[in-house]
Amino acid sequence: MELRLLRLSIAFVWIATALVSALLYPPEQSYQLLARTGVPAAWAPLMLYGAAGVDLLIGLGIVLLARRRWLWLAQLGLIGFYTALIAWKLPEYLLHPYGPLIKNVPMLAAIWLLYQAEEK
Repeated sequence: MELRLLRLSIAFVWIATALVSALLYPPEQSYQLLARTGVPAAWAPLMLYGAAGVDLLIGLGIVLLARRRWLWLAQLGLIGFYTALIAWKLPEYLLHPYGPLIKNVPMLAAIWLLYQAEEK
């Protein structure tokens, strides 16, 4: 039961992130952040909505797939990539009072735990 709750909470994070990114957060502000990371303006909509789509698919995959071992590894890689890129290009998020990057540490630990618990 505990692992199921952990799985569902991580799925919720991915799905909520997708919905906020694609539908609720002002796209212009997202495009500005993407520009600061080096994404050309012409690619910004594709990157924004593509990333939101990937987040949604990950969240749904956690809920719907019977075998998720590969999905846990994909999440570790994606969160690691996002964290490194943001820390490098948007370093103010390292010291942000809400801790958007710091919160990735327990998220990574939880995903690693789920990876270890998944049947091989």
